[in-house]
Amino acid sequence: MRRPPAAVIAVVTIVVLALIGLISWRLLAKSGVADKAPQIAAVTSAVAPVAKGPLAVYATGALSKLVTSEVPVAIEDISFIDRNQKPVKLSDFKGQVVVLNVWATWCAPCRFEMPTLAKLQAHYAGKGVKILPLSVDTEEKFADVKSFMDVQQPLEVYADQEFQAPSKYGITGMPGTLILDKQGRQVARLDGEAKWDTPEVQALLDKLLAE
Repeated sequence: MRRPPAAVIAVVTIVVLALIGLISWRLLAKSGVADKAPQIAAVTSAVAPVAKGPLAVYATGALSKLVTSEVPVAIEDISFIDRNQKPVKLSDFKGQVVVLNVWATWCAPCRFEMPTLAKLQAHYAGKGVKILPLSVDTEEKFADVKSFMDVQQPLEVYADQEFQAPSKYGITGMPGTLILDKQGRQVARLDGEAKWDTPEVQALLDKLLAE
């Protein structure tokens, strides 16, 4: 018996695959999966970081994930403790540009980026910029927090053992960083790890210092 020509076999194969695809799509549509796909894509695009306003130009390079707003945003004051367990409030740092870095000892990206924050603080020593690493570890981990920060000088130890910063500032992952102007208002934020000892970061802070 002679085998069908190759062209005939190819056409039959394409038709069969097309029928299988059509049947599969109809089954997915009935189950609702096909309808949900566009919604998932829309949600993903909706939560993408967006930089707006005059500081949007600084959302580049190491700050590519920076989110800025049209105008500075007033935020709620919080209290925490320093190395000696002395009470401190975020508002105590008004008059300086503040880089509030919320972190934890169990967060690997937090630990990885901390040396770059230390270098940034060293660069702005005495220049009106406060790098404020705020640990959200529990009281039982306070010794570990101090031990880790001892090798991150000139950064100081601050601990939010009541977990106020994440809950009040909408920080859902670590690390989370808020940048505050000299009036204590949030002008930018960055969720996730970043390299902080870079020219683009310094350009942003210099801009805020000049205001």
